[in-house]
Amino acid sequence: MTPKLRSIRTEIDKIDEELVRLLAERMDAIRAIGACKRDDKDAAILDAPRERAVAEAWAKEAEARGVSGYFVGRVLREVLNWSRRNQEATLGRDAEATPKRLRIAFQGTSGSYSELTIRKLFQIRMPGEEVTRLGRHTFKDAMAALLAGDADYVLLPVENTIAGTINEVYSLLNEHPVAIVDEEAWEVEHVLAGLPGASLEQIRTVRSQAVALQQCHRFLDELGCVAEAAADTAAAAHDLKAEGDPTVAAVCSEEAARDLGLDVLKRGISDQRINLTRFILIGHKPEPFDDRLPARTSILLSVNHRHGALAQCMQELAERGCNLSKLESRPLPEAPWEYLFYMDVEGRADQGPLADALEAMRPLTNRLQILGTYPRRVGVANDAVPMATPRTAQEEKIEEPAAPVCKPNLNLKNVARHDDTRTVVRVGPVEIGTSRFVLIAGPCAVESRKQIFDAAAMVKDRGAAILRGGAFKPRTSPYSFQGLGHEGVEIMQEAGRAYELPIVTEVVRPEDVDQVAVLADMLQVGARNMQNFGLLSKLGTVQRPVLLKRGMSATIEELLLAAEYIMAGGNHRVVLCERGIRTFETSTRNTLDLSAIPVLKSRTHLPVIVDPSHAAGRKDLVAPLALAAAAVGADGVIVECHPRPEEALCDKEQALVGDDLDRLVQALRPILESQQRHMDSKAPNEPDDGGPCFNGF
Repeated sequence: MTPKLRSIRTEIDKIDEELVRLLAERMDAIRAIGACKRDDKDAAILDAPRERAVAEAWAKEAEARGVSGYFVGRVLREVLNWSRRNQEATLGRDAEATPKRLRIAFQGTSGSYSELTIRKLFQIRMPGEEVTRLGRHTFKDAMAALLAGDADYVLLPVENTIAGTINEVYSLLNEHPVAIVDEEAWEVEHVLAGLPGASLEQIRTVRSQAVALQQCHRFLDELGCVAEAAADTAAAAHDLKAEGDPTVAAVCSEEAARDLGLDVLKRGISDQRINLTRFILIGHKPEPFDDRLPARTSILLSVNHRHGALAQCMQELAERGCNLSKLESRPLPEAPWEYLFYMDVEGRADQGPLADALEAMRPLTNRLQILGTYPRRVGVANDAVPMATPRTAQEEKIEEPAAPVCKPNLNLKNVARHDDTRTVVRVGPVEIGTSRFVLIAGPCAVESRKQIFDAAAMVKDRGAAILRGGAFKPRTSPYSFQGLGHEGVEIMQEAGRAYELPIVTEVVRPEDVDQVAVLADMLQVGARNMQNFGLLSKLGTVQRPVLLKRGMSATIEELLLAAEYIMAGGNHRVVLCERGIRTFETSTRNTLDLSAIPVLKSRTHLPVIVDPSHAAGRKDLVAPLALAAAAVGADGVIVECHPRPEEALCDKEQALVGDDLDRLVQALRPILESQQRHMDSKAPNEPDDGGPCFNGF
């Protein structure tokens, strides 16, 4: 190491120390705010305008210092998230309380995801307490430690976004007199860990917990190694360390690898980008918490064995506006063809609408047991505060335009609009079809790793919600660039993960659908393939949303029938896209049919977006057409942009750059505000459990 490099690293170490010191000071101030709010029961826990002002101040300072707004936004989001959690912990504590020693049982060993979740939860649930983590071989053994008095709590996983429900844990809740007192989520990020100095090329055997191996199955297939099951992910890492075989690797958490001195050979090896596990904390009895915190109640019930009994229970919840977030059934071994139902409902069992609903449900059930009411920490992105914001008088006066009268097509069984209900299509964490106007942006084609990463950074900083890019490019000329194929999709997925952007890319052949669907969050059908009925039918069988573009000479009726092909196969997550049609006019590449947006909205419940880039074929027309699309009610736009348009291999004439996107976003905002719509990931007055969104900064 050169003296200059050593000096720079020393300076970085000093800066890092100062960052940690300032974060600690901020958390001290946050706990002081929490103490004030603990004493003032009328004070709101979440001050959304204050957080938005902080976000704007950070963004302005970042811009002045030449720092990425996206990077600063991610940092602030984590800071605010932990600030809220520290404040919540202060609300529930006695100011005179002294720290005590707590014992928490879990299934697994040091470094397992359960043990890491305990660290996360108790750092903010009970800061200052000495926490002893007691690893056990099985879920049953962990629960037994609680029941025997060897542990104060037990933390167990109940569901995973990939593997689903963990049935054994629900059985344990049914069998024992315990109470759920809290919950936490952990984002599972598997790595491949090996001995120091080992390389990927050496690995012949990979060990981990069976579910973890399944979640990394595509990567392991490509590696061409033997997969062996272990008790859990961390146990596999411990065994690897003990055996010392350089040809063996473990799928585990990066924290487990670091704690054991193992090398991380590969990150990002999960088949699915989002992999979350929800854990519940179980104690001997219910525990009170501040009434101002959002709550969840878990319920166990069996209904009378008669027609419609369960439906009546659901109706009691629905009539009182209680949101049912989970419903599971389990057979009753002692009563064939009868079932136990496990429910999670938002709200408190002892007060408000949920208490009324439970009282009305009791006569309809053979058994109704409250497993626990506890702070709702998982899945609160849309409503971190339980009180809904009332509509203003001005908002109440706004009326939807009358829908044009259209003769129904009896062949549009799935596509046709039958009432005022509109479909919301979820693409990763992004919802299309709500009051949020969704900006999809990216290059026409994936040309290189650097190009797509630069493009992702550019569009993320300017408020794009989804990254677009073509890996398969059906071109009019056989000599034009045709795309990088599957390699391009893999590069695009890496860029999407790096910048937390779901990706949409085109698929052109039925035989490619399954492979592309593994990597892409949304599949696009281009204008040339709108009536490729084999492709449409195949897309109906996959669990991925589809962006369906209108053909160059297609009528609205034909576009809707193309959507019907997909939906008839079972996939109802379709977004329609108007991208211009061919007319006699030659001053633009195509003629953008803006009238199609209100017509489509009158005929179908599906979301409708607009592609002004392909409609115009000219950079100077993209923004005016995008603004017009917003004005007539489109749910979003998909635009082409490129970090260096002069180097683009296709459609450089219509590619926007960063400054163009800035101007477009700023021009869109007043139009959307006049319609009570927005571009942020949350509405302007809507709180977010992860901190304010930096879309547009």
